[in-house]
Amino acid sequence: MRFIGNKTALLDNINDFICGNIPYYEDMIFCDIFSGTSSVARYFKKDFQIISNDLLYFSYVLQKATIDNNRFPNFKNLKKELNLNNYDDLLNYLENSPLDKLQKDYNINDEELFIYNNYTPSSDVCERMYFKPETGKRIDLIRILLNKWLENKTISENEYFYLLAILIETVPYYSNICGVYGAYLKTWDKRTYNPFKLQNLEIINNNKDNISYNCDAHELIKKIKGDILYLDPPYNTRQYPPNYHVLETIAKYDYPEIKGVSGMREYKEQISMFCRKKEVYNALNDIIKNANFQYIIMSYSTDGILTIDEIEEIFRNHGISDTYKMAKPIEYRQFKSQKRPSKKDLHELLFFVEKEVENPRINDKKLFRKKKEIQTTLK
Repeated sequence: MRFIGNKTALLDNINDFICGNIPYYEDMIFCDIFSGTSSVARYFKKDFQIISNDLLYFSYVLQKATIDNNRFPNFKNLKKELNLNNYDDLLNYLENSPLDKLQKDYNINDEELFIYNNYTPSSDVCERMYFKPETGKRIDLIRILLNKWLENKTISENEYFYLLAILIETVPYYSNICGVYGAYLKTWDKRTYNPFKLQNLEIINNNKDNISYNCDAHELIKKIKGDILYLDPPYNTRQYPPNYHVLETIAKYDYPEIKGVSGMREYKEQISMFCRKKEVYNALNDIIKNANFQYIIMSYSTDGILTIDEIEEIFRNHGISDTYKMAKPIEYRQFKSQKRPSKKDLHELLFFVEKEVENPRINDKKLFRKKKEIQTTLK
């Protein structure tokens, strides 16, 4: 998935940096507290027990499918109800069933089709060109079916989140955008003409009790503990919610009030202090100060609001000062498809510090038994 600051191309660098600074031992807990597309948490799931988190709900959906789940769902009840032989038949049902037949079979009114009515040029009322009308309607129908199947207990919660996650993962492949949803293109991109095909997600079984959260990181950090804390906070003034508002609406499917040319949903409860110049220093300071983790790794960009000196000051103030390290800057163009060099010499940065914490080799299974209690408290 195209996502601002996605670290997929940086995974080997992060792994090398961790291996060079942190001694591995059995039953370590790794926390990815700004998980985004969860690429980092997925990568390290093979090695550690994972805690992942993000304030965006669509990110939480991806985490629930790939981090919480240790096994591929079997969809036993759903296959029986639809008279399907296997998972491929289920995908075919969702991808290729005639839209009118699906709508009629499940008694779905046109008024219920939120994406079709608000993000496609389906009528004189709506001119937004985020999706072709037939794509918008299929997204709606799949989304409504998932809610119906979950409510009727035709699918389990794990099955629900997996199917919703592959829908979220698929949507950008058919979105008429340049990369984010802050605006749509005025002419149809060639990708919007492709046949609709759901993208599968790999599930790794690490035989551990992993947990995902949909919380404010500043609140969650006070409730959790572990060994390795990985930070990938926003680094510039662009807030994430308005750039991914359509994915957020598909994930929640809550029929929100929307406004403006782009059909933006309200996001004031999801604003990050890391995107505000006057607040970003205190934001990072708060996370590091309250982190009950022995090792802290952070990814950042030289294009970020914080300076290297400010990051070093925070890390040294709350960590063991002489353990502070910054890796050799990694050329930014290595992770971007740029035909020409950018005007500004951009690099990705990795920072490390060790903290003094109680019981540094933590294997607190009670933490995971209390996960629902913590989630409820933070909402």
